[in-house]
Amino acid sequence: MNPYEILSNNQRYAVIGMHPDEDKYANKIYRLLKEKNKTVYGLNPKYEEANGDKLYKDLDDLNQDVDVAVFLVNPKIGIYMLESMKKHNIKYHWMQPGSIDEESKTKAKQLNLDIVEACVLAVYSIHES
Repeated sequence: MNPYEILSNNQRYAVIGMHPDEDKYANKIYRLLKEKNKTVYGLNPKYEEANGDKLYKDLDDLNQDVDVAVFLVNPKIGIYMLESMKKHNIKYHWMQPGSIDEESKTKAKQLNLDIVEACVLAVYSIHES
């Protein structure tokens, strides 16, 4: 399935590395997904809220069904969330530029997670402009 089909066919998203600063990519992606009428949860243990919405520390804290986890964190941090993705039956591991390395890709494959290497903003821009 191509990245645009994944965005079109899935409703529930976790933005890993959400940030309250509206100029950060995580915040831009979060807002865009909400504009597309998606259910979006922000995860970041450093902050309690962003854009007036509660932020969650991790997937266990969230404890909601999620289809796609969009990673906007250093892969050295993100790799520790992959087991939790598997535990919570999150199918798609969306790796934004900067969140990708071979070690985390290998681990995601071992866990049978579907890897998407793309930028949410760019995918929407290309397909909806």
